[in-house]
Amino acid sequence: MPAYILIIFIGFGGFLLSLYIAHKKRRKTEPFICPLRASCVEVVHSDYGKFLGINVEYLGILYYATIAIGYGFRTTLPIWTQSFSAGLLLLSVFALVFSFYLTFIQIFTLRKLCTWCLVSAFLCLTIFLTSFIASFSIVVPFLSRAHETILIFNVIGLALGLGAATIADIFFFKFLKDFRISSLEAGVLNTFSQIIWVALGIMFMMELGLFIPNMGALSSSPEFLLKVIVLSVIILNGSFLNLFVAPQFVKIQFHEPHLHEPGELLRTRQIAFVLGPISLVSWYTALFLTMRPTLHFSFEFLLQIYATSLIVAVIIGQIVERRLVKKAHHSQSV
Repeated sequence: MPAYILIIFIGFGGFLLSLYIAHKKRRKTEPFICPLRASCVEVVHSDYGKFLGINVEYLGILYYATIAIGYGFRTTLPIWTQSFSAGLLLLSVFALVFSFYLTFIQIFTLRKLCTWCLVSAFLCLTIFLTSFIASFSIVVPFLSRAHETILIFNVIGLALGLGAATIADIFFFKFLKDFRISSLEAGVLNTFSQIIWVALGIMFMMELGLFIPNMGALSSSPEFLLKVIVLSVIILNGSFLNLFVAPQFVKIQFHEPHLHEPGELLRTRQIAFVLGPISLVSWYTALFLTMRPTLHFSFEFLLQIYATSLIVAVIIGQIVERRLVKKAHHSQSV
């Protein structure tokens, strides 16, 4: 019970913090107090201040209000024990993943930090850890009974991510045929990128829901261990491709401020043709492992197959990139 009361207070604090950010963002003339000499104004008003067209601070208001009210009901109406606690716990997982995504953008894409955004990320982490510890014994039986439902949502998240990643890669390579990415094309890729992150959040929650009640069995499952590696590759690869490489194209082509280096456009394009194939192979590997959860092969063998597939895909990507370059040079000479 004390843990739930703590979460209520944290949720209320996060709600007030999100309201403050929303107020200051709307009233641009008022000074934005940002401790530790950080760059709150630049971060909050950046292109990443919205997610799927919704202001990030509004999502924070909704999340923290749901957590505070939800755990308020949890403490006063214990009849909603298992299902309600599981829902709040999974919600805190999704918020934690989303806060990691926003923090990654600050560090590696914007290269500027917002003190209040980091405080919000810390609150999300605290809510998750507290709710996980307090609800663990209650949630496990519910997750065991909801196994089939979790599998269905896991497949939905995988289908959403796989479809968005496939279309995004096709568009990305199509846009690069003229070796340029316009602002409109960059906006399209950014939308697909955000859909992919939503899908990854759903998959992460569902995989956690499958793992918690079956830790012993899944910890020794070669297929599950490989899937964890594949999802990690998808997250790291997607982060670099969508949050660094694609924005770098825009900065180069529209002469936005950045550290200019000779041959940067060629190098960035080559990196894109490495990361794109890795993304496709990883997503389809995750699909295969989800559809065939039992393969009766060793973890080492499965890992070798996956690594070989990545190498072949990267080689094909580089061949395609060089052919596009030759084709472009031939067109210019003609």
